[in-house]
Amino acid sequence: MLPLISVFLLTSVDPIKNFVSLKTYISENAKIHCGVYFIDETIADYPRVNIKEKTRDDFFAYLDTIGVEHTQLGGYFFFKKAK
Repeated sequence: MLPLISVFLLTSVDPIKNFVSLKTYISENAKIHCGVYFIDETIADYPRVNIKEKTRDDFFAYLDTIGVEHTQLGGYFFFKKAK
């Protein structure tokens, strides 16, 4: 019975949908929390858990922890790799 349950869990969970590139994560959250934005190409494109942050503060706080700076100029947001 246990092997059958394990097989079911492995086939029902698609790990590819659970992860996206960092640029995709930034883009999807920026669409919700920022509106107009630009993502610098120098940002590393490593895998990130595919979640939508609940608040803008949570989104920006996460970016700060991974070394991605955000700058706001009027209604535009710019995301780039921290120096």
